[in-house]
Parts: sequence; structure tokens; C-alpha cells
Amino acid sequence: MAQTLGEARYVFETDWYDDQAEIIRKYRVTYFPVTRSLEIYDCKNQRMFTKKQEIPSVQLDDFYVGAKVTILARVHKVTDYGDVHTRRHFE
Repeated sequence: MAQTLGEARYVFETDWYDDQAEIIRKYRVTYFPVTRSLEIYDCKNQRMFTKKQEIPSVQLDDFYVGAKVTILARVHKVTDYGDVHTRRHFE
């Protein structure tokens, strides 16, 4: 089923280095380009970290494998694409 423009979303696997715990935490960031909003899922704890919210400073062009994207004062490093649709769009 094709996505309509209002339903467009892109999923990315990211790492965030936690200075206090000195570990790398893995997240799945879903970006919704129409509304410039995103949500963050904590992969280790298997729960939503940040519910969908508009973040105008982040754009789709900021996301690519190897990029560092600042989201809510945290620098996430994009390590991979999170789904087939996103991989096809960017490769």
C-alpha cells in the first residue's frame, strides 16, 4: 500500500552517547516530513522515549547514515535506516 503525502515517515537507527553512564544508547527515530515532527523509541527498554512532537529545527536533509543530528539537546548519530521504505528513498 502506497503512503500518501500526509502519512509519509522515515525511520532511522541512531546511537546516543550517554556521558553520565558512559554507554551508547540505541534509539529508533521516526521523522514525519510533512509536519516536521518526530518520535523516538528506546530500543533497549522497548518503549517510547519521546512521543511525536514538532521540532522545526530538524529537517529530512539532516538524516543520512553517518550524520549527527541534534534532537532536544542530544546528539544522535544515524547508524542505519530503520525500514525498507527509508532505505529505498535514501539509496
